[in-house]
Amino acid sequence: MAKPFADYQRVKVEDYDKHRLFGISAGEPGSWKTSFWLDGPSPIGILSFDKGLEGVVDRILRAEPDKEIYVKEYDWCPGGEDDVEKAQEMLEEYKTDFAYFVRNCRTTLVDKENDLWLLMRFAFGLTGDNDQKDYDSANVAYRRLINMAKGSNCNVGFIRGMKDTWGEVTKWNGKKGRGPTGEREGSGHKELVGLTHFNLAHQGVGPEDVTITVGKVRGPGGYAIAGQTFAIGDWEHPFREFAQLVFPDSEPEEWI
Repeated sequence: MAKPFADYQRVKVEDYDKHRLFGISAGEPGSWKTSFWLDGPSPIGILSFDKGLEGVVDRILRAEPDKEIYVKEYDWCPGGEDDVEKAQEMLEEYKTDFAYFVRNCRTTLVDKENDLWLLMRFAFGLTGDNDQKDYDSANVAYRRLINMAKGSNCNVGFIRGMKDTWGEVTKWNGKKGRGPTGEREGSGHKELVGLTHFNLAHQGVGPEDVTITVGKVRGPGGYAIAGQTFAIGDWEHPFREFAQLVFPDSEPEEWI
């Protein structure tokens, strides 16, 4: 008689008990999104479309001179006839760099994820025409990239900028129509919230008034902190202290 479940793998807690942060930080400029992740353990790899590290990395390194931070910058600004070809070449380069960082760093930061999704769309010829509906290939390639990182033990952060939300509004002439509602939301690939383990909404400017509001969060301590808002200024090391809220059984040394 065949052994029951012989063709299947039995789930064990040690197969899934990874102490790492894998999530999104979304907020306006200056809300300490990058600073939060640079407080993580090194080596840290930054994949940057933003060119906005000045004033952030230098502050981190003055406080921790031995911290290893590596950056790869991408000069991606579509607007030419060869955008699709350039995007295809850059995406292949990006995938190689991303894979290297998640294999060899303790923390990897994508800055910004909405730029990555724009690059992915252009690489698949989705340049913004209204009649383009077939996003399946781009979505599959995107999910494959994210899932590859989920298979590692690396902390991975996705920085998101903000965009205006659109909906039905009353215009200046009193007529109803679609337009910006005055509210803001994180931009980027719509599936990322489902693919990551948590999402943080950053508000404010500077350590004295910046807060992070925890949305979805997965981890042993997740139920206790979901929906809560924390003041960055109350934490000496925001990444490390947040990590221990998500994983209460972890040791502080794991996040240094």
